[in-house]
Amino acid sequence: MGSAVAVATLAAVGVGIGAGTASAKSAISVGVGSHMVTVGRAVQVSASGDSDDFGGTPMRLCLDERVGGSGWRQLKCVPGSSARLSVRAPHRGELQFRAQLFALVSKHHRALDRTSDAVTVWVY
Repeated sequence: MGSAVAVATLAAVGVGIGAGTASAKSAISVGVGSHMVTVGRAVQVSASGDSDDFGGTPMRLCLDERVGGSGWRQLKCVPGSSARLSVRAPHRGELQFRAQLFALVSKHHRALDRTSDAVTVWVY
């Protein structure tokens, strides 16, 4: 009985060690140079994103903008994992930016992998 328990314990430990922890290397972020600007000034926006959720599928990183309560508008998309953009603040109020990472599944189809939190810039 004692040897059977020892064998079962060793087997369980071996399975636990062999399994390890799976860690996805996926992340996305967006940042701005300043959270407050005057009308007409440029806002520096940068984003980075990477994902291994789609294996070796090429990825496309997009920067989006929302003015006030309007809908999101895509500003720029680039192949790869980083993008930078200078955006003029057109009028007073709130500007928001976000990044989205897409997998290029086929020539005419892309799948959304993840979306960053939005960052806000106040224009005065």
